[in-house]
Amino acid sequence: MAQVPFVHSNFERVANDFYPTIDSRCVYGFLEHFTPDGLCVDVCAPDGSGIVDTLKACGYKADGLPDAFAENIVAQWITVNPPYKRGLVDEIINRQIQRLENKEVYGLAVLLRSNFDFAKGRKAMFDHPLYYGQIKLRFRPWWSDDRTAQPIHNYVWQIWKADATNPRVLFADGKEILCPKQ
Repeated sequence: MAQVPFVHSNFERVANDFYPTIDSRCVYGFLEHFTPDGLCVDVCAPDGSGIVDTLKACGYKADGLPDAFAENIVAQWITVNPPYKRGLVDEIINRQIQRLENKEVYGLAVLLRSNFDFAKGRKAMFDHPLYYGQIKLRFRPWWSDDRTAQPIHNYVWQIWKADATNPRVLFADGKEILCPKQ
């Protein structure tokens, strides 16, 4: 029997499930709770990304990198919206968690669908001692410039930090006024 997705979209899937973050409110939601004072990198952005562009527009240091598995990344935060290719997304996140364990970076913020952490196979990610919690976005992000249909998925920033204690749930409205460095 063929598997039917939980929610069917009327749009064709994009090659390699690459959906760049074009909705700046996602980044504003992150900035509502964190104020990076060092470099933020998007490790899945060989040509830059909406995350990088929005951080820079808000006055933060940000850059895109071509390889999530590269060695010697120097940054304070990894802020990433990884491709949702099954298996690959888990490998990307686990590699970034290793960077935290090795004290290469201070924080990891991963933009994911809100049910990403429900999978039993991801238990270790979310039971990890450096797991800080999540920022639930109180809006559904747009993933294309085509505004013919409302977005149907909820998203969160899953956060891991070097000084994490008890996991928490935060909320963000994603208002543009949250660019404190402009």
